[in-house]
Amino acid sequence: MKDTVKNAFLAVAVAFSLTTFAAISVLGCSKADNPPLIFAAASLVDVMEEIADAYEQETSETVRFSFGGSKLIANQIIAGADADAVIVAGKSPIALLVADDIVEVGSETQVFTNRLVVVSRADYQAGVAQLDELVGVGKIAFPDPATAPAGEYFESAMRELGIWDQLEDQLVPTLDVRAALSAASTGNVEYAFVYETDAISSDDVEIVAVWEGLSDSTLPKYYAASITGNDRADRFIEFLVSPNAMSILKSHGFSR
Repeated sequence: MKDTVKNAFLAVAVAFSLTTFAAISVLGCSKADNPPLIFAAASLVDVMEEIADAYEQETSETVRFSFGGSKLIANQIIAGADADAVIVAGKSPIALLVADDIVEVGSETQVFTNRLVVVSRADYQAGVAQLDELVGVGKIAFPDPATAPAGEYFESAMRELGIWDQLEDQLVPTLDVRAALSAASTGNVEYAFVYETDAISSDDVEIVAVWEGLSDSTLPKYYAASITGNDRADRFIEFLVSPNAMSILKSHGFSR
């Protein structure tokens, strides 16, 4: 039953996002320029806009972005959305695109990593400093594993640390990391599981705990892959691992 509900939720989310596809972030370009269109994870909105500005200054080339949950954007592309490249959290969205012969096997590039943290509203007296102290204390927003790889990372981390069964009833699934962050910042939940980079981008929340001692497989990793073989899209992907881009990424809390 849970799987049926999740699949229905995913189908509705993909359909909704496709009908609102016109809301694409266009960075300094006109339609006549026909810049490459990059589908990117919702957790990358701020940093990608800054990197795109630096890329334009260095190369005089522009890119466009469409942001969303990593699994959602993979399913948008499978459903027919036009994209030249993707930058997603986790391997599962890449696997979906590979299975549909949209991305070549092994062509993805790991571009940077993130960290898992717990946040609460900045003015909320959390009183929590360790993960096990969350048990039985309020609701916790977290990205739904059905739509966002961040949720897969958090579920794996909870299972690895042996606290999944203790926290499961407190979890409130959200569409993606930004939605979980918003739930905490508005006070709709007491806590949220988000990426560190999202947490430090908001003045409305504070980090109350960091997930430590996790295996490498639970470390959030981002991957970029070309879809159409567009040379300009490929050049932007290459730029993501340049010293200039890495400096911007580190300023936002990402690491290599």
